[in-house]
Amino acid sequence: MRRRQGMAAVELVEPDDAPARPAEPGSRHRSRRWLLVSAVAVVVVLVGAQVVVELRERAAVAVLAQVDGVVRPVDEDVRILWTLDPGIEWVPSSGVAGGVLVGLERAGNGSQALVAVDELTGEHRWTTPLVGAHAVARTDDGFEQVGGCVVAAGDDERVACLVSDAYLAYREAENVLVPSQLSRLVVADLADGSIVADRDVPGAVAFAVLPGAVAVGVPRSDGALVVTATDLLTGRQQWQSVVPPGEVEPDEGGFLDRSITLLRTDDGLAVVTAGRRVSLLDGDGGPVRTVLDASNGVAADARLGIVAAFSQDDEGRETTTVLGAGPDLVLPGRLARVSADDGSLDDLVLAAGSRIRAYDRSSGRELWDVGHGLSGAAVVARGRVYLSTPDGVVAVDGRSGTELWRAPVLPGRTMGDLVTDGHHVLSAQQRPDEPGAATALNDWPGVGELVAYRFDDGGEDWRVDLPGTLLGVASLGHNLVGWGSSGAVLG
Repeated sequence: MRRRQGMAAVELVEPDDAPARPAEPGSRHRSRRWLLVSAVAVVVVLVGAQVVVELRERAAVAVLAQVDGVVRPVDEDVRILWTLDPGIEWVPSSGVAGGVLVGLERAGNGSQALVAVDELTGEHRWTTPLVGAHAVARTDDGFEQVGGCVVAAGDDERVACLVSDAYLAYREAENVLVPSQLSRLVVADLADGSIVADRDVPGAVAFAVLPGAVAVGVPRSDGALVVTATDLLTGRQQWQSVVPPGEVEPDEGGFLDRSITLLRTDDGLAVVTAGRRVSLLDGDGGPVRTVLDASNGVAADARLGIVAAFSQDDEGRETTTVLGAGPDLVLPGRLARVSADDGSLDDLVLAAGSRIRAYDRSSGRELWDVGHGLSGAAVVARGRVYLSTPDGVVAVDGRSGTELWRAPVLPGRTMGDLVTDGHHVLSAQQRPDEPGAATALNDWPGVGELVAYRFDDGGEDWRVDLPGTLLGVASLGHNLVGWGSSGAVLG
C-alpha cells in the first residue's frame, strides 16, 4: 500500500540581475600592467621634461660663461683666492690665453714690467721687463701717470703698452703735463710675454688700440694734438690727423684740466682734450665733428663701441651724449654702467636719472622707462635687464619694460653693483657695522654683503658677508673682484 506524502509550501524568487560572468583569465593582470605602464610613462615624460629644462639651463649658463664680465661660479662659501697688488694696473679683458690676468707693474725705482698671473692663484706665469730701474724726478705730491696697457682690439693674443715716465702733476687749480724722454710703444704676445714690436713714439701722452693699428697723441707747441695711427706690428703709418687747439677754461670749481685721452669707438676714435672737449675722427683719421660740452666728464662703453659725454642742460639736469657707432644721441640722465651684456638685447642703451630709461642706439627711440633710480652697475642677460636700485634688485623685460620681479632691499642696506656668474644675479650690498647703528642708508663704513638672487623669480638663495674688510664687488674679465681697503680676487 502506497503512503501519501504531505504537501510543502515553496517560495519562488526571480533574481534581479543576471549572474556575473566569470572573469576572463588574465584580465586582472592586464589591467594592473596597464596602470603600471601608464604610471611609468608619466614618470618618463616628467623626467624627460625636467631633463630638457636642465639641459636648456646648462646651455644658457654655458653661453653666459663666455661673455665678458660674467664671473666664474661662486656660492655662499665666498673666500679670497688672492690679493691684488696695488702696484699693478690690471688690463680689463677676458679670454686671455691660458687663464691669466695681465697688468703693467710700475715699481718705486722707476722700472716697469708687463706681468701675467694665474687667475685662480695669483702666481706669476711670466714677467717681461719693459724698462729697467732709473731715477724719475717727481716734485709734486699729487700726480697721474701717463701710459698703460690695452689688449689689442679684436685680438686676445697681443697686448700693447705705452711705456712712459710722463705724468700729470696736480697743483692748486690745474694739472700740468710733465713730459718725459721715455716714450715707447711695446706690443707683446700674451701667451708668453715675448715682445713682438717695440718702437719709440716721442712725446706721446695718450694712446688707443684700433683693429690692427694703434693711435698715439702727441701735443704740439701751439696747443694742437697730432694723432697718428700706425700698424700694430710693423709701425707703418696708416693716417695722421691734427686736432686743433680749443679754448681751455676752468670748470665750475675753478680747476683747469689739461688731460688728454684717446678712446676707441666702433667707427673711429674719440679724442678728449682738456678732460671734456671731445673730437671725433673716423676710421681713416678724418675729422667728423667736435662736441664741446662734456663738462661732467667722459666715459667709454666697449660693449657698444661708444663714448659718452656727460654734461648739464640749462636747468642743471645731467644729460648724456652718445658718440660713435651711429648718429649722436642725447639722453636725459647719465649712461648706466653694465657689468655684463650677453647681446640678447641688441643696441640697448640705458640712461639713469630720477628714472631709468632704455633706448635703441640705432634709431634713438625710447623703448621704455621705469620709476627707479640706479644704485650700481646693471646686468643684461637672457632678454632681461637686471637693475640695482635704491628699492632693491629689479628685473625688467628688456623689450617691453614690464617689471618681472622685485627683490626689496632689507632695512639699513645700501645697494651696490650687480654682477652675474650665469647661475645667479649677484648683488653687492652694505649694512651698518653694528646692529641698529644706521642713521642713513649710506652709512660709512659698513659690512659688505653678497646676495644671490635667482634669475627667474628673484628668490634669494643665499646671503653672506664678504670676507675680510671688503665692501663691494666688481667683475674683471671672468674674475669676481672684491674692493675695500684693498682688492682681492674671490672664488
